[in-house]
Amino acid sequence: MGKIKEGRKASGGVPVVRLLASLLRYPGVMGPLLLAGFGVWWCRSYGWAWAVSTGLVLGTMLGVWRLRRPESFRRLVGWRVKAWWRRWFVYAPRWWWWMGRFGLSIKTEVREWIVRPRIIKVRSNASTDSLLLDLPDGITPGDVTECLERLQHATRARRATTRQATPGRVWLDLYKRDPLVKTIPAVAIPENLRVEDLDGLVIGYAEDGTPWRLRVQGTHILVAGGTGSGKSAIIWSTLRALAPYIRAGLVQVHAIDPKGGMELEFGRDLFYRYEADDYEAMVQLLEADADELDERARYLRGRARKFTVSTQTPLVLIIVDELMQLTTLLPGPDGRRQMGRVETALGRLLSKGRGPGYAVMATVVEPTKDIVTWRDIFPDRIALRLGSSSQVDMVLGEGQRDLGAEADNIALSLPGVGFVKVENSPVPIRVRAAYVTDDEIKTMSGNYRPAHNLRPVDTTPDLVDMDELDHSDETGEAA
Repeated sequence: MGKIKEGRKASGGVPVVRLLASLLRYPGVMGPLLLAGFGVWWCRSYGWAWAVSTGLVLGTMLGVWRLRRPESFRRLVGWRVKAWWRRWFVYAPRWWWWMGRFGLSIKTEVREWIVRPRIIKVRSNASTDSLLLDLPDGITPGDVTECLERLQHATRARRATTRQATPGRVWLDLYKRDPLVKTIPAVAIPENLRVEDLDGLVIGYAEDGTPWRLRVQGTHILVAGGTGSGKSAIIWSTLRALAPYIRAGLVQVHAIDPKGGMELEFGRDLFYRYEADDYEAMVQLLEADADELDERARYLRGRARKFTVSTQTPLVLIIVDELMQLTTLLPGPDGRRQMGRVETALGRLLSKGRGPGYAVMATVVEPTKDIVTWRDIFPDRIALRLGSSSQVDMVLGEGQRDLGAEADNIALSLPGVGFVKVENSPVPIRVRAAYVTDDEIKTMSGNYRPAHNLRPVDTTPDLVDMDELDHSDETGEAA
C-alpha cells in the first residue's frame, strides 16, 4: 500500500511539473491564462464588485489614453497586444507543421531529435508582422529565404522578405496589407532647421508605416523609373523638405531640366542656378560645379576632415531631371563632344563630391550602362516602376530582385511607389513618395526662394539672365 500511495503521489505531481514547464516554455500563453485563473478564483472568493470596479477604472484609463494620444497608445498597447495574439494564436499553433512541410528540419545525430526554426519574438504594426526566428545549427537564413513564397501563401501574407538579425537568427517580415495604395499628401515643410536632418529628410512613407527618410548629405541619388512612374514626386518632396534650408542659404540647388523645363519650371525660384533650354549652358553648369567642387576641396583641405553645412559652405544639390537627354541624346554637330564633357563632369562630381558637400540627384528612364555610365558610383538608388526584372538589378544591384524588390510588378496606378537601396543595407525597402501639387510647388517656390532670388524676377525663360543673378550674389548685393 505504501508503494502504491507513493506512486500515486508521484503521478499526481506530473501535471504540476508539466504546467511549470509550459509556463517557462510558453510564458506568453501560460502567464495570461494563470493570471486569468487567479482573477476568477479571487472574484469567486471575495466577490465580483472588486473586479468590476477595477475593470471600469482600467477601461476608462485606456479609453482616455487612446483618445488623447492615439499614436502612443497604438505603439505601446495596440500593436503589442496584436503581436502577442498573432504569435501565440495565429502563428505558433501551425509553425511546427509549416517548418516540417517546407523542409526546414534537422535531425540531431545523438538522440535523433527533430529541431526546427522557432519563433522567439513577434513585432506588429498596422501593416506588417515581423517574426524573429531562432535557427538551429544546420539551417541558414538562405534556407528560410528559399521558402519565402511558401511562407507567404501559408501565412496569407501579401509579400514576405527576410533580413539578417544576428548570427543564428533572422527576421521574417510578413506584409499583410498595403498602406501605400492611397496617394500620400505632401509632407509638412519642417519649421526647425537642424543640420542633422539632412541625413534623413522625410519625403514619404515606407511599407511598414514608418516615415521614408532620404539622405541628401554625403551621398548621390539615382532615381530610375518608366514614364509616369513618379520620379517628379521624389524631386518635389525632396525640395519641399529642403525648402527652409534653401531660404536660409544652407542649401543651394542647381537644377537642369533637359526636357525644356516641363517639370522643374514650376519651382525655378528655389534654384540657385537653373538651365532648361540651352544644352551648352547645361554642360557648362556641370563643368562649373565640378571646378567649384575642386576649389572647395582645396579650401577645406587642412581645415576640416568632415564637411559641415554652413552659409559659407552650403550643401550643393545638383538635380538632373532625365539624365538620358544629356548622355545620349544631345543634338547637333557638337552633340557627341558635349556628351563626353557631360560624362567627365559627372564623373568628377560623383567621385569627389561627397566630401566637400556636393550631391547629385539624377533621374533616368533607361538605367543601362550606355546611359548611366557612372551608375555604380551612386550610393543610394531608387527603383520605381521598371520594364523588366533585369532592370531592377541594374538599378539596385545584383540579386535585389530576388530579395523582394519587384519594381517590374508595380502597377501603373501607383506613381511614386518604388524600392530603395541605401548604402550599407542589403535589403531593399518598399516606399512611396508624397505627392506635391502644382499649387503647393508654386507657393513653396514663392515663400522659400533663396536670398539671391528675393528681388522680383521675370520668370519668362528668354528674359531671365541667370548669369546676372549669380553675379549679383557673388558681389554681395543679396547679402
